[in-house]
Parts: sequence; structure tokens; C-alpha cells
Amino acid sequence: MISFVMLTWNRRQFMEMCLDSFYQNISENCVYQFLLIDNGSDDGTVEALRKRQNDDKNLKVIYNKRNKGLNEYKKLLNRSKGDYIIIIDDDVIEFPKNFDLLMVKYLDNFPDFGFLALDVIQNEHTNGGKPDQQYYVDIEKYGLTISEGQTGGWCAILRRKEYVKIKFRFNLSRLNMGKGEDGKLRRLMYSKLNLRSGIIKNITCFHACGPYYSNIYGFIERDLFKFKVAKLNAFVDLYNNFKIK
Repeated sequence: MISFVMLTWNRRQFMEMCLDSFYQNISENCVYQFLLIDNGSDDGTVEALRKRQNDDKNLKVIYNKRNKGLNEYKKLLNRSKGDYIIIIDDDVIEFPKNFDLLMVKYLDNFPDFGFLALDVIQNEHTNGGKPDQQYYVDIEKYGLTISEGQTGGWCAILRRKEYVKIKFRFNLSRLNMGKGEDGKLRRLMYSKLNLRSGIIKNITCFHACGPYYSNIYGFIERDLFKFKVAKLNAFVDLYNNFKIK
């Protein structure tokens, strides 16, 4: 079984696009649970998720009355029951076909890796959250290629048996916009279990991150508020430049 986990807050349009693509591209016979926390949304996300729950008995949603931040990932991971856990960001709006099978296949064939993410579409508007390829080292095995290096949590897989081994330290961590769940998981996998992280090369999702898509889809004020609270001033300046006048 696979446990999919997602945290969302006031991005209904992205969240709906994400779930639409999820259901269109998950393998037909996948056995899964989908654990989702809504972090106090007031933009119609709650109503949309309740309708989704009527259609998918495997979708379990926790509705927070207020935004509790990234620390809610601890709750999601701790409640996961699958052999594999796949973390999905709500701004991943397109997945490759049968992405669940592909991700499990790569993780199974690279046992010395503990955290793998799908590759991302990069264009003139976004790098998908991934640095340039020059910062990665390609490793090939059985015709499969992993790019070892910086690995984001936009759509990433780990084994639950290994998460259990680092669970205590992960739960002690204080997660925030500067120190997210993906970075903490990567570091713990490497420092405690000697497991590496990487990108599944050329198996791409569309991670619509960055100020261009935030502006186009109407999330610029939401994101500016988020970055201001986190005191990430460089991002505040960057996103302010994309606001519709």
C-alpha cells in the first residue's frame, strides 16, 4: 500500500487541479490511502474537499480551524500506514501516467537512496523548484537514471520502514518556510541511515511554483502574506514584482 500525504491552505484552484491529475494518472489497481490536512482555508477549499471525500473512500481529510504551519507534516507522516509514503505539494498540477508505479520502481531499484522526487518541467516561468542539472550527478542502473543532489518535496517518495527509524528526531524538529519537511527528511536519511537523495531523471511532473504562476492563478497576496510572516524578505521582493497592477 502507498500513503499519499498533502498539506493545503487557501489554494483551492491548484488543489483541485492537483487532485484531478492525481486521479487521472494513478495506476488503476493502486492500493492507497490519501491523507490530507487543510490548514484552516477560507477560500472554498473545505467545501471542495468534502465533495471529493464523497467520491473517494480512501481520502481522509483533517480540517484545521487555523493554519498550524508545516509542522502538520508530522501528523501526516505519523498516520501513514503504507509501505511507501509519497508527499505531494498542492501546486503540482500535472503528474506522469502511472507515477505511483514509477516512483516505487525507482526506489526499489536504488536501495541506497531513501528520498526520491519526480523530475520537474522547467520553462521560462519556473524552474519547478529544482536547481540546474549541473548541480547533480547522474547514476544509472538497469536502464534507470537517478540524478543525485538537491531533492525537493514537491512529489517525493520514501519508505515508511525507514521513516520509522528517524521518526523521533523528525518529530522534534521545528518545521517552517525556511526549514521544510523535505530538507529535514533528506538530512536525517543521510545522517542517521546513510541513505542518499535524488531526482528521478526525465520522469516529470508540473510543479507550478514561483511568482509567475502565483500571480496568474491569483495566489500572489496569499504567498506574499506567507513570506512576510516567515520574514523571507527576498521572496517578498520577488513576488511583489509580479503583482498585477
